[in-house]
Amino acid sequence: MDVHRELQDLASDVISKTAFGSNYEEGKRVFSLQDKQKHLVFDAIGNVYIPGFRFLPTKKNRERWRIERETREAIRNLIKTNSRARENSRNLLSLLMSSCKNQDGKEEKLGVEEIINECKAFYFAGKESMADLLTWALLLLAQHQEWQDKAREEVLSVCRGDEVLLSEKVNDLKIMNLIIHETLRLYPPAVMLMRQATKNVKLGTLDVPAGTQFFLALPSIHHDTDTWGKDANEFKPLRFNEPRNHLASFFPFGLGPRTCVGKNLAIMEAKVALAMILRRYSFVVSPTYLHAPRLLISMQPQYGAQLLLRRITS
Repeated sequence: MDVHRELQDLASDVISKTAFGSNYEEGKRVFSLQDKQKHLVFDAIGNVYIPGFRFLPTKKNRERWRIERETREAIRNLIKTNSRARENSRNLLSLLMSSCKNQDGKEEKLGVEEIINECKAFYFAGKESMADLLTWALLLLAQHQEWQDKAREEVLSVCRGDEVLLSEKVNDLKIMNLIIHETLRLYPPAVMLMRQATKNVKLGTLDVPAGTQFFLALPSIHHDTDTWGKDANEFKPLRFNEPRNHLASFFPFGLGPRTCVGKNLAIMEAKVALAMILRRYSFVVSPTYLHAPRLLISMQPQYGAQLLLRRITS
């Protein structure tokens, strides 16, 4: 089974329900459009930068513009269609649509276009990043059976029998937490973070003027042997039981005030999904699997992630 495809559907359904109170079918159009858009964006990133080129009516630019229009219209229709049913809900969309008080005590609301921009980001991050994280975690556990056994033993001790994994018990999954963090280190879903200096700063001996843009390559930092040791490329979850020498040696969700707002949801979702799979199935890597990570906005298995699963009966 190619678990990557299955996990994309799972992640799509989860983000649709938790963030927007809808289901996968309602958001299917948005996911389909964003999937097409990511391929066009990745192609554009790989081209030589020519100022103003993105405004020219080339074939690919026109296609990007069309997809952008359709995506915004699809989300706008979701907002209009479901706003009445969501008035008493507490999901992301209802919170975005509700008013809040500014510093002067006056009520303010986000405009529709602002809400659409936020929804686009959540739709993409909630599907792609989560599906990639779960895929790499399952592959690593399939390759390292001893850690799969440890994780399953922990899950069964926390959730006995068919007991539902309640939110208050998620924090008891300590081994699972180590596995997820090591997976994020080896295969960070977001491989590049962009930041801009807001003022003149000095980094060591380097003077950085305001306005300088930084492109932070997470795989390079997460695999740095000076920071992580000679075994930096190996799967060793126990390394996260040891204190890190530098805060910025590991930041799959970013750092500081601009840390990903979905970080806690992502970790909880990953724990719950992996726990549900581990308590029901054991799995190994299929002989048909070809290890070929590729960058397509996020880090994905180029030819899928084929696993052989066996249902646990006892």
